Amino acid sequence: MDSNQRQHISTVINYFWGVDTTAPEHVNQGMAAIALEALEEAQSCTAAMDLVPRPVSGKPGASYVVKQVAKIGQRIAAGDTQVYESCRQRVAINYRTQMEMAKQGL
Repeated sequence: MDSNQRQHISTVINYFWGVDTTAPEHVNQGMAAIALEALEEAQSCTAAMDLVPRPVSGKPGASYVVKQVAKIGQRIAAGDTQVYESCRQRVAINYRTQMEMAKQGL
């Protein structure tokens, strides 16, 4: 792994587990593998969230359904790569122990 790759992997790790989780010089192969798993899980979660219609007060009418499905289609077509905060937080919790073990080289 070169220093540029380590920097970018460190950025991903710090995105999920906090700004000071790791410095680029401490990134190892195990940490990179866990970061990839976390990214894949967050993307899967976000894709599922994009398919959920937004809340409505009262009983939704036909125009609400059409509008919501159209917005879902827009998000899919736009290839929006943002990760929902709730997905990021859940992934961080799910992979915390694995990341800590990878930091220790286990």
